Amino acid sequence: MKSFTSLLLLGALAYTTVADELTDLAPDDVAGFNVTQTIVDSSNSGIDLSLLNCTTDALQFINTAASVANDTTTRRKRTNINTGNGIDVHSHLVFPWYKALVPTTGGSPTPDWTLEDHMSFNSGLSITKTILGNSAPQANVFFGQKDLTVALARLINISTAAMRAMNPKALDFFCVVPLPYVSDAIVEAKYCLDTLKGVGITTMTNHEGLYLGNSALDGFWSYVNSRTDKPIIYVHPTSPYMKVNGNGLVEFYFETARCYMDLSYSGVLTKYTNIRWIAAHVGGAFPSILDRMIKSLGTSMETILKSVYSTRVFWDSAGPTYPNQVRGLLGYNIPKSQLLLGTDFPYAPASVYTGAFLGMVNDADFNQAEITNILRNNSVALFGKKLTL
Repeated sequence: MKSFTSLLLLGALAYTTVADELTDLAPDDVAGFNVTQTIVDSSNSGIDLSLLNCTTDALQFINTAASVANDTTTRRKRTNINTGNGIDVHSHLVFPWYKALVPTTGGSPTPDWTLEDHMSFNSGLSITKTILGNSAPQANVFFGQKDLTVALARLINISTAAMRAMNPKALDFFCVVPLPYVSDAIVEAKYCLDTLKGVGITTMTNHEGLYLGNSALDGFWSYVNSRTDKPIIYVHPTSPYMKVNGNGLVEFYFETARCYMDLSYSGVLTKYTNIRWIAAHVGGAFPSILDRMIKSLGTSMETILKSVYSTRVFWDSAGPTYPNQVRGLLGYNIPKSQLLLGTDFPYAPASVYTGAFLGMVNDADFNQAEITNILRNNSVALFGKKLTL
């Protein structure tokens, strides 16, 4: 693999087009993942990564990380670091160049992140597989600027796929899409799922003010629903399209409630029956309002929606959600087979993770087999062959 310095020198001599410049900067191979080809694919699709000031930094980060990953000793250490079996479906990565774009998240400083720190964290909680997903605002950094949003979604996906390639047994990832731009989101979802091999799609509760049940997004859901691979949509909360005394992290929990209320009222959950959903933080505030919301729709619709919540919606544990918050779900007879492990690393305070994990594994209302299912088996059943195990 060329060094980054040599790539810069080659690039200085050979710049002929924007795509040429970026492919000169990109590593040819990251543990079998051809980053250069993804740059060419993007250019051929009309996605101009050069619009982003961070693209060079992103490719340099991949190049540097790849040098470490391609070292067989380092890869061996990473492979052997953990003997547990947990699967974390709600976990994040924060590239340095992305943190520069988004210095705060939900009113708090965006955290630092390294792959080494993440692997060490996983080892402490006996997690062997992490499904990486970008936290808010994902690709929606440039409000109302479609070309930048489309380019950022592709750059995030390329970068995350490169991270996965460095340790595929430990990492998988969700694809970011540039909603609310439906046609572009369909293109990105197809490319990321089929070419980059993401295991699902991550959206936010709203994209530039459009909540997921908005009819303007129906074309996207129709595409996702038409796929034969039973797509999984992981919905992450973001800042609400409203402001009441500021936007703290507490709003994320209410944002999840707004989103699933919107998905329920709009009919998206009941219309697109091929889609499975993952709700963050065991649904945030949604269980608290569920009955008051759906009983107004009539007995028949209440029965249908509660069936969806119990079969096609899965609920991750991110945050200190056990043993108390999860009771809201269990009160609606949500099967324990719908519950998944999530940590929210690295966005929660360091002191929270161990306590939240112990709150789940020591919950007296769950037997050992049920805990084992939450930690691993429920995710294996949901994702199936999508996961590299």
